[in-house]
Order: sequence, then structure tokens, then C-alpha cells
Amino acid sequence: MEFKLNETQESIRDLAREFAEKVLKPRIDDIEEVCHFPTDVYQQMADTGLLGIAFDEKYGGIGAGYDSFVLAFEELSKVSPSAATALLITLLPLEAINLFGSEDQKQAYIGPSIEGKLRGSMAFTEPSTGSDPKQLTTTARLEGDTWVISGVKRFISNAAYDGPMLLYAKEAETGKCTAFLFDKPIEGYSTSTPWEKIGLLGSPCYDVFLDEVRVPNDDFHILGKRGDGFTILKATTAYGKLGFSAVFLGAFGGAVNAAKDYVTTKVHRDSTITKFQAIQTKFATMLSKYESCRYMVYNCAETANDHSRLEEMLGQSALVKAYVGDTAVEGCVLAMNLMGSYGVMKEYQTERFLRDALIGPHVEGQTDVQRVIAAGYYLNH
Repeated sequence: MEFKLNETQESIRDLAREFAEKVLKPRIDDIEEVCHFPTDVYQQMADTGLLGIAFDEKYGGIGAGYDSFVLAFEELSKVSPSAATALLITLLPLEAINLFGSEDQKQAYIGPSIEGKLRGSMAFTEPSTGSDPKQLTTTARLEGDTWVISGVKRFISNAAYDGPMLLYAKEAETGKCTAFLFDKPIEGYSTSTPWEKIGLLGSPCYDVFLDEVRVPNDDFHILGKRGDGFTILKATTAYGKLGFSAVFLGAFGGAVNAAKDYVTTKVHRDSTITKFQAIQTKFATMLSKYESCRYMVYNCAETANDHSRLEEMLGQSALVKAYVGDTAVEGCVLAMNLMGSYGVMKEYQTERFLRDALIGPHVEGQTDVQRVIAAGYYLNH
């Protein structure tokens, strides 16, 4: 196995790194203060091609694969995990459409979304349920040639932006979970004020209220087949877990960089504090955790490139997400410890990376649940 990057991968990594340093870094304080991602910067990311890395060129993408995708998201997140998350949330419904959608659905949504014209959302979680489709309370009842959808969805990112909504609801007649696809906003659709979070402040999430939202009963407004919603959800979230793993890997990397900058410039009696073995040991421990996360994420991205390995991807992405989610938090704490009192000061950014990383074990599948999923796959293969 060769870990050397090819020319395309290096080019995309460098593009994302330059964008992060030149465009994102000057806007970090603004993003944190207003808890919103600037529309102009989002459009710049789209114009740079960062939304289309893994999508086919016929839809306006680059077609460079998920290995290049995670490299770019890692670099963006070393400066702004919020920026990478804002992009990733848009990509989740597009991944589902790419895997299970018709050509009409792909043409309608993938191109305009990666151009920055639309921001998609995916809505499964509810106030009373996380990942169990049998507990869904959002229902869709068929009235003639129209589905009437009612319920509440929770913690839905991008819900207040125009774009495709991929929404999972229980069919009232059959009790089966079906994936509905429609444009937001729509009559009967409304959102709460944004939830206040500990981190990822540039990617707001909302509750979504569905008061008899009416969606045509046709092939365009249902993704895949009726009753296949949970199958579609599992496959889509596998790619979401990979994406979020890259985000929290990047947050960890940003903390590593901040700690390195500090210890290599902090002077004690005419030499830097890197002379102390305690600093060396802690830095090496932090770095080993970061490198192990990197190789797990990169390896999972290779699996993701081959859609015929989807079942393997379900198990592998769960394992990676669980490990990176927890380890990024541990690593950011180590970075903060290396920096002493400076580590908790906002000016030095490490506290922000830690706040962002703390979200990792709790989104796109809680860590303990992911370990159960991973064990279930690997114990049977």
C-alpha cells in the first residue's frame, strides 16, 4: 500500500489549504461572533470547486474521489471546522441522490448545489428518536395523488436555506420509512430559531416543523423506492460519517499546529521549551493520536471510492467515526495542556478547536452506537 499523494490529490489539498489560510482565517472571529457562516464565503468555496470534489464531471463536479475529498476537508477544518461542516451538510442529501436518485433528480439538484445556488438538508432525527426508524413520529399519509407530511424534526442543519430537503417519514398506512425529496421552503414548512451549540458555530441547526406539507406522489419526490428510507439513510450516513471524521481530524490538526507553534517559540532561559522531555513526550503522544486518525480516515476514503463496497463502508465508517470522534477530543486537550494558560485563551484558537471537536462524538451517530455497528460488521466478516 502506497501512502504517497498523486498530483490531483496534492493539487486539491493545496487549493483547500490556501483557501483556508487566505479566505477563512481572516473571517474566523466574525463567524464565531454571529454564529452564522457568511454567504459570500460559502459562495467562494463553491466557486473554488470544493463542493464538487467527489461528484462526476457531468454534474459539474471534479470527479476526484473521496480520498481528495477528505484531504480538502481536513485542510479547511485545520482553520475552520465550521466552514467544512457548512459544505458537508449540503453534500449529505446530494450523496443520497447520487447513490439512489434518478437522472432527473441528479440533474435537478447536484449541479445547482455544488455551484452554491442551493443548500440541501437531510432530516431524520426527531425530539423522541435518534436512529431508530420504528420510533419515527413524522407521518406521511396519501391523499389521492399527494403525500401530506406532518411532524417535527430536530437538529437539522441548513434548514433555513433554499435547497433540497431529504426527509424521512413513516407512511401512515404501512408504517414503513420512506425518503421524501422536496424543495424548501414549502407551504406548511417552518423552522425554529437556531440552537445554541458549544462549537461549530458557523453551521446553525434548527427544529423543522411540518404542518401538513403536501408533496406530489411521483417518482421525483420520492428517493429510491417507497419503504426503503432506512436503507437509504444507512448508506448516506456512511458517507456522512467519513465526512465528519475528516472535519474532526482537521480540528485536531489545527490544534496540533497551534501547539507546535507555541512550544517551538515559547522561550525558557534562552531556549524553547521543546528542550523539556515532558513537552517532547506529550507532543509525541498527541502526534501519534493524530497520525492514527489520519490513516484511518484516508483508508476509509479509499473504500468509499468503490460503491460496490458499500456494506464494508457501513462498518468501516462507523469504526472510524467512533475512533476519530473520541481521539480528536483527547488530542485537542493535549494541545491545550502543552500551551498552558495560553491554551484556554481565545486568541490562540486551541479552545475553539476543542469546542468544535467536542461535538464529534455526538453527531452523525453517537460514539457508542457506532462501535456497536462496527462490531456487528467485523464480527461477521
